[in-house]
Amino acid sequence: MPKQLSALFVASFLVNLANAAISTMLGILIATGGGSQGDVSFIAAAYSIGFGLGCFAAPNLARRSGVIRTYAAAAAIATITIIGLEALDNTLAWAALRFVMGAAIATVLAVSDTWINYEAPKDRRGQVIALYSIVLGLASIGSQLVFLWMGSDAESLILYFAALMNIAVAVIAVTKSEQPVLPPATSAKITLNIPSPTAGAGAFVSGFSATSIISVLPFYLTSHGLSVSLVAIVIMLLYGGRLFAQWPVGILSDRVDRRLVIISLAIPAILVMIAAAVIGDGEGRAFSGAQGSAVQVLAFLAPFLCGAAIFPLYSVSSALAFDRSADGTTTEVSSTLLLLYSIGSVVGPTAVMIASTAIGDYALQACVGAANLALIIVAFLRLSRIKAPEDPSPSVPVPENSLKMVQEAGKISEEEVQDATPSS
Repeated sequence: MPKQLSALFVASFLVNLANAAISTMLGILIATGGGSQGDVSFIAAAYSIGFGLGCFAAPNLARRSGVIRTYAAAAAIATITIIGLEALDNTLAWAALRFVMGAAIATVLAVSDTWINYEAPKDRRGQVIALYSIVLGLASIGSQLVFLWMGSDAESLILYFAALMNIAVAVIAVTKSEQPVLPPATSAKITLNIPSPTAGAGAFVSGFSATSIISVLPFYLTSHGLSVSLVAIVIMLLYGGRLFAQWPVGILSDRVDRRLVIISLAIPAILVMIAAAVIGDGEGRAFSGAQGSAVQVLAFLAPFLCGAAIFPLYSVSSALAFDRSADGTTTEVSSTLLLLYSIGSVVGPTAVMIASTAIGDYALQACVGAANLALIIVAFLRLSRIKAPEDPSPSVPVPENSLKMVQEAGKISEEEVQDATPSS
């Protein structure tokens, strides 16, 4: 692997760490400030809209202005929005800032993804993407160490996250890696193609569930009596489940019908949501051990299991879609999957916001549980009508950070299928 990639990985690590920490911090601040679940859901939806727009707009920005200039400008905007979060203190302002920040973060990551794919050796791109997924996962886990270290004083570090964004720019600026020259766009619009309804539903539910849980859970736990440190541990376990399960789930999906794997991922997500609803206001006692060590172990196991279920869903759905795609269409398919994921990321928090006005604290559990139940129904219906492909494509971990990365994962999957097909 080229040494130049290390700088790109470090920059992506810093950006993802800062962004994940801020996501947790906002939920905690809204809860301690007397805000509502609807407030945090509204802010999360705004961020998702910005992030989705950034994913699709970044390639054209990089072509027009150059990779380094686009990266620096987006990182600078992200830094400004972080400072704005510190200076302002109302829901509407935070939503507007998170919208801009979402677009900026997506652009930063998209440029990094493009550069990584440019530098990665063609015969090792799959390994590079897998390592990149690990780096992003470790950044998400590491972001919570701030809260374990500082506890309730972690709010004072928000400006340090802005500094991390600028450090990322410095890392990119001094890299010896040659800036990629992007080819002209081949089409003014993205052609949509989804050959598998189950895969499309899985991508949507993945965005719906992951964004809703990541954004609302810190607020929910804080408002239910958990300390900042305990909230951080829960979020770490959530991200840890993702890192632990990504590759075992991918290997399993290569060996059995992927729709069965999707069902097996949706079921634990539903069970965790049901358990959280049953516990009600008892999360604080459960996680602190006041209800016994057995209950405490189960409480900490729940977020790990939830993360292991909701995060790998996108990669499995992508692999299922690639199984069904015609030759030469994986770019269109992967772009469609990312669009569905982005739509789910907006609809999820929006649904929680609307449901919270009717069922209050149970909105997150109800919405995520209902979405995964609908996915199970779709998968079962397709299982009863359509057979699994005889020669499935190998699964590739898909970091849903940019249009370029998901398209590259699709190309790798298609190339591996072609290499595995015996010539006549």
